[in-house]
Amino acid sequence: MSQWSVDKIWWDRAREILKFRLIDEDGQKFLCGVTQIAINDYYGTDDTEEAAEENFDNNEDEIVAVANFLIQQDAADEDGLYLITSGILR
Repeated sequence: MSQWSVDKIWWDRAREILKFRLIDEDGQKFLCGVTQIAINDYYGTDDTEEAAEENFDNNEDEIVAVANFLIQQDAADEDGLYLITSGILR
């Protein structure tokens, strides 16, 4: 498993996705995201941006591990985004 660092976190409010950039130990960057509803449903919190951000902060290692799985599966969408959805977080 690669060693990852989260480089940047921001909102795509139009799509309700909390996006984040992962960088591996070789400096390669990957664009990832988790839908607001997926992260809030999974952790059983209110469906707000604030709750999603808090869930991300409190569970970053777990979310990064799921993103790593998507990266290893080469499961990016048409925009090159490795997106964690409710179907993935079960």
